[in-house]
Amino acid sequence: MCFPNGSSSRFYHEALELRSYLRSIGASLEENAPENIEEDMLEIISKCDACLETDLSDTDIESFLCSIVSVIIGIGTVEVESKLVTEFSQKLSKYEEDRFSNIILKTLWLLFGSVDPKLPARFQLYSDIIDVAKRNKQLLLVYEGIESLNKSLLSINHIKKQKQSLLRQLHSALIENGHSELAAEVMVELLRNYTADDGKQAKDDAKRCIASAIADPTTFLFEPLLSLAPVISLQSTPLHELLVIFVSGNLANYLDFYKGHKDLIKSLGLDHNANIHKMKLLTVMSLAEDSSIISFETIQQQVQVNAEQVEPFLLELFGTKLVRGRMDQAAKKVNISSTMYRTFSKQRWQMLRDSFFSWRSCLSVIEEGMKTV
Repeated sequence: MCFPNGSSSRFYHEALELRSYLRSIGASLEENAPENIEEDMLEIISKCDACLETDLSDTDIESFLCSIVSVIIGIGTVEVESKLVTEFSQKLSKYEEDRFSNIILKTLWLLFGSVDPKLPARFQLYSDIIDVAKRNKQLLLVYEGIESLNKSLLSINHIKKQKQSLLRQLHSALIENGHSELAAEVMVELLRNYTADDGKQAKDDAKRCIASAIADPTTFLFEPLLSLAPVISLQSTPLHELLVIFVSGNLANYLDFYKGHKDLIKSLGLDHNANIHKMKLLTVMSLAEDSSIISFETIQQQVQVNAEQVEPFLLELFGTKLVRGRMDQAAKKVNISSTMYRTFSKQRWQMLRDSFFSWRSCLSVIEEGMKTV
């Protein structure tokens, strides 16, 4: 048998055992293997799902599939290993019977962690893993955040379009599995990979990003999107105007915008009532940035509710922890203790800097005082 790149006869004996095992459980494989180990493994991989069509125990199935992984690793050249990895991951990821989804996911994840980090096929392998994990609703087992993914995959040799396609797929999968906050993080990373010269695809993804952020009930900070090149390319468009309203505008601004752009809101798949609800929360956040005491009357006017709805609205707002405070029902006002800032201007950075230096000076005074104790 031919072993590329001087690989040992270990692969021959292990492949022989895999072939023999598949034949014993009914797979239609010739007894005699091809001379070339790559061709041999391709035949074995093409029939590996036979183990899923028997009454074998989950333990036996997992053991067999892991044996294939052990043969693939280091079997030959980068090209040979990449081809086998891709064929194996594609074969397993397309098997959709729920009973075996956990075993398939564990096998592919083992393969991903075992192959050389620079192996080109890891991109396709991770893409197949996303598909399986999405069907299995176990994405969080294979995605630990964009920083981790950058280190383990995206920062290693890659083609720009390949990376963008993977991030787009991951974003969609996270949305489908209900992880909207993580999906937003992935979409921002995708947009960071575009430049102003990337054209229509960049704009399409920017539109998708803006719509996803607005629709996500947990997203209230929109300002970081404004600095992304694809979003900048949308300036002077109604969509960019809508984004700016969610960055720093109020409910009245949104309602005025909606009057002239109902079709845009509908085409983006956005819920007008949900937008109104979010803008009410954002409006009071802005009020809390500017004043530590807000009257019920001001809140009633700004979020356009009747007097009886003010207190329930404030309780909901405090529940989000976007704004913290205490209601004074007798005085009909709310005392604000803290709020999340929607935008962070140069003036606010200066205030933060001044507070930091003041705090540091106080610590120095305390430290000097302690020396005399």
